Amino acid sequence: MKRKLLVALAGLLAVVVVVVGVLAYLVFARVEGQYFDSDGARIHYTVEGSGEPVILVHGLAANADINWRRSGTTRKLKGDFRVIAFDCRGHGLSENLYDPKDYGIEMVNDIVRLMDHLGIDKAHVAGYSLGGFIVLKAMTTYPERIRSAAICAAGWRRPDDTSDFLSPFRPPPEARLETQHQLASTLPLFAGRGPVNSVRDWVGQKITDKDARKACSRSFPTLLVTEKELRACPVPAICFIGSKDGLKPYADNLVGVLPDLEFVVLDGATHLTTPIRRDFKNGLRAFFLKHRGDA
Repeated sequence: MKRKLLVALAGLLAVVVVVVGVLAYLVFARVEGQYFDSDGARIHYTVEGSGEPVILVHGLAANADINWRRSGTTRKLKGDFRVIAFDCRGHGLSENLYDPKDYGIEMVNDIVRLMDHLGIDKAHVAGYSLGGFIVLKAMTTYPERIRSAAICAAGWRRPDDTSDFLSPFRPPPEARLETQHQLASTLPLFAGRGPVNSVRDWVGQKITDKDARKACSRSFPTLLVTEKELRACPVPAICFIGSKDGLKPYADNLVGVLPDLEFVVLDGATHLTTPIRRDFKNGLRAFFLKHRGDA
């Protein structure tokens, strides 16, 4: 019995070591690229591959490597496109700013300033989570600069919506009960949301400056777009959303409002698992290929 207990403890310790190692790699390992000045803010970016440019915009409390490189998205796209991934201001290797006025629409402007810096007239753009809301705003603000757009794990929050912002990590009502059952049966140690949230929060704190992240979050209302702006948007777009993503109701809002929209629901995907899904990466590549300038 004692030997079995020691073996079990050794196995548990090995699992912990692996998990800590993976988390440390995700948080601290970076591919350092180049920097440019975006109206006073120092922004970090990388460029890989060749072809028409695709610009990738990550989510809140993440960075370009975690969102796009670790998931395999950069690798999937760079065989056909010139892939440009940047750390949003207040994130990763880009400059931390602490006034909400330095975020919001300025994060949209960063996309266009990066394009100007690289001499790009038009680009495909993909945004994940917060990046998806940034891309949606960019589509209506600079439609002449965007060839096609992918709104990933995000959607449209109506400007007159006064309710609390939905949590991306709390599944929509129709998927919530099923998710709870799955967690309870497959991950008994994490059946409660506390440990999962604690790990996620710890990772977020290591990736972004807490005060910079708060300033960024407070700027969100400036990213909202009106129904009139959406209906007039000429940019071809696709929305990828997991069936168990807490932001799915916002994604659903786009249907019937954004004119040239493809809508893809990834069955069983959550806000955290969508980026690693093969159907997501394949679908993203196929969409951009379909909308290449020479297509």
